[in-house]
Amino acid sequence: MSCNWRDKVALYVDDELDPGAQKEFSAHLGGCLECAAAVSEQFELKKALRAAGRSFNAPADLHAALYRAIHPTRSVSPWWKWALAPLSVLLLGIIGFLLIPKSHPNPMLAALVDAHITSLASEHPVDVISEDRHTVKPWFQGKLPFTFNLPDLGDGPFKLIGGKVVYAGQNPGAELVYTVGPHKVSVFIFAAPGSSEKLVSSRNRSFNISRWKEGDLEYYLVTDASSEEAGKLVAMFTDANRS
Repeated sequence: MSCNWRDKVALYVDDELDPGAQKEFSAHLGGCLECAAAVSEQFELKKALRAAGRSFNAPADLHAALYRAIHPTRSVSPWWKWALAPLSVLLLGIIGFLLIPKSHPNPMLAALVDAHITSLASEHPVDVISEDRHTVKPWFQGKLPFTFNLPDLGDGPFKLIGGKVVYAGQNPGAELVYTVGPHKVSVFIFAAPGSSEKLVSSRNRSFNISRWKEGDLEYYLVTDASSEEAGKLVAMFTDANRS
């Protein structure tokens, strides 16, 4: 049976829901495999379109035809000039959407948000399943060229689900998945020797995003939980890995 939320998937992926509905839909993804899978498919399609935009350019003949349409010769009647103008604008808009690469202020963050959404959509979001940090940390040994510490969660609201190896470009890293209430949190860790970036937090319409550095490691946190909850886990990771 189809989920009643299914028709909102495209609106969610394109950030076209109002902020309250966007957050509500994010929470819904944690318990609905149908919608989570549909969201994952939409994001894969968007990534494929971005890749196509970086790979192809409009043919020279098409550029020339559009130029002639925008700048008709004197022999073309005024009626045709007015008729061609809106058509040219429409064609340019279509070409710009499909063929011009879509820029992003930080492609790394875009990729990690996609990875977090993939974890939300997966029945098996991690490769090592354990609430014990002393089980999860050793699992990464030999799989990554660096090591890190997981914080002691104590009796707090956070719960460790497990982790897996992820890739950003050609760089391997760790993804650690937590829950806090009904929300999931992904913490990504990559080697970043020589980097000196301090804590930076931001929010798009769906997720709170933080990135910071300790030693030669760079950390990213993505979640639809509140900024306050995200900040608590950031502080715990910072303390556990302080040089």
